[in-house]
Amino acid sequence: MPCSPLAALFDGSRAAETPVAVVAGELRTFEAFDRATAAVAARVEERGGQRWLLALDEAWAFSVGFFGLLRAGRSVAIPPNHLPATLDRLRPQVDGILTELPEPGPQPRAPERLTDASITFWTSGSSGEAKAVEKRLSQLSAEVDLLETTFSHRFAGGPVLGTVPHQHIYGCLFRILWPLAAGRPWVAEPCGDPDRLGHVMAVHPAPALVSSPALLSRLPDLVDLDAFASQASVIFSSGGPLKRADALRWRSWVKEGVAEIYGSTESGGIAWRVQDEAPESDQWTPFPDVTLETESDGAFRVRSFRAGDQPLRMEDALEATTQGRFRLRGRLDRIVKLEEKRLSLPEMEAALESHPSVRQAALVLLEGRRKALGAVVVLNHAVDDETRRTLGQAFRRHLAKHFEAVLLPRRWRFVESLPFDERGKLTVQALAALFATGESCS
Repeated sequence: MPCSPLAALFDGSRAAETPVAVVAGELRTFEAFDRATAAVAARVEERGGQRWLLALDEAWAFSVGFFGLLRAGRSVAIPPNHLPATLDRLRPQVDGILTELPEPGPQPRAPERLTDASITFWTSGSSGEAKAVEKRLSQLSAEVDLLETTFSHRFAGGPVLGTVPHQHIYGCLFRILWPLAAGRPWVAEPCGDPDRLGHVMAVHPAPALVSSPALLSRLPDLVDLDAFASQASVIFSSGGPLKRADALRWRSWVKEGVAEIYGSTESGGIAWRVQDEAPESDQWTPFPDVTLETESDGAFRVRSFRAGDQPLRMEDALEATTQGRFRLRGRLDRIVKLEEKRLSLPEMEAALESHPSVRQAALVLLEGRRKALGAVVVLNHAVDDETRRTLGQAFRRHLAKHFEAVLLPRRWRFVESLPFDERGKLTVQALAALFATGESCS
């Protein structure tokens, strides 16, 4: 069934005792949420200004600030982080900044319907450069309605847990806005730490978990999943494709598998999939309101109300299959040139990961007097320093079966884990930083 529109959250139809969130082990009801957001609205109306920066670290406070600003008729700007330099850079672009909540007042605010306000998120691509993306409340509401229609049957009554940050659109939608619209309680504290996740899942049976491929690939080796993960009713993953081996591994604990969402801050959700043993399960199914148009270079444009008024070009190569579904063939900006020869970095990463000693691999083009390819590798087992020094040559021999010699990596770094950021993204900057010092291996 569709969710209640976000604009109608405070129209008086929601029962006061409806559970909203679990904060430090305490259940907060809609009555508490109503009063807290009304206090923010009153404070903001006193101070004036139209565009406010929402800089609150804790998820409950963030949700109260978010809807308090909307109840005051303000537009909301959500910074990518709360570092002092980031806030100082954004401060001239707003009229006010919300960094703490006022005490709730004794009286609730009169029922009201929210306006179609502007909400600004910041996103970063593979280069790590921040970019402002504006959404309307109606677009976010359409997103959560679509998610509820598609996935509501997977929930089993438990609350929503999250390992991803709430200030980015994926975490904001899946951890806060969707549960609020659907009347489904959510746990405010982040569960990115494996021990904390295990504790919270033990307290709350049949939860839904909102996570990322980076954590889902590591979690089975960090904790005893048999002790708690079998309780999860559904797991969502976004931020990048989940490797097939990881997806199949998780089916041991979550019968219906991991629901992966493909999309971006700009586009909203484009498609979804649940991988299983069937070869065709690697294909993506577009959401019903999405239209895709392939371009001559293999990229595609997406059309939907949630993506905006104009077609949006995605820098991913797409291969159309049957029944409107498709496979992703990697980002176009991950096709590089070395010695005038084109190389697909995802293709070489897959070849490198086929070596029995390699668990994960990521490649980056290093700029300098001469361009060179750097390889960052997570090994399947520990090795001593002497063995480590010979691995680069061994892996080059392995890759030489598939690629010309001029394309092979010249520099190597062996790490315990790839440098994913808090959103599960692997940026060019983070990879290149690993090669800032040290000798090359050729």
